[in-house]
Amino acid sequence: MGTKFTYALILTIASAVFQLLLYFTGFQTEKLAVGQHLNWLGLIIMIVVLFLGIKAVREEAPDKSLTYGKGVGTGVLISLFSGLMSAVYSFIHFKFVNTEFADYQLELIRAKWEEAGMGAAQMEQAEGFTRAMMGPVAQAIMTPIMAVVLGTIISLIAAAILKRPAPAPTV
Repeated sequence: MGTKFTYALILTIASAVFQLLLYFTGFQTEKLAVGQHLNWLGLIIMIVVLFLGIKAVREEAPDKSLTYGKGVGTGVLISLFSGLMSAVYSFIHFKFVNTEFADYQLELIRAKWEEAGMGAAQMEQAEGFTRAMMGPVAQAIMTPIMAVVLGTIISLIAAAILKRPAPAPTV
């Protein structure tokens, strides 16, 4: 379990540092419109760490083999562990660090609603729901779910690339 947890911890720390960089550079606040596009970099971080984690598990095997199922399982476990740890950080980040995230997000969304022709009453109703979904608790709940979903997709691909059959027994 050590290697999987190690890579989950690496992914969690890398994600937290990335969130802090976005915040301190203003891409989670004033420049949120641009910052939303930078979130794809977080996906790249996840791809790299999962790939390296699955590869490390393969290299730990005595015969350096990796079945497809073990590769997928490894990636999903790394994602799950990281998602759970990241949920804690996500709550702390949006509760104590970036407390105005919902306000900045609503600024962007409100403009889109106006373009779509929503009325004031509709926008007010939608704002309540949107604000709840952008809150620290909702973000903490969604974090592990998204981590496992994305991690599973990435793991399916990475395991296909990294699988290696066990060497044939010598007689």
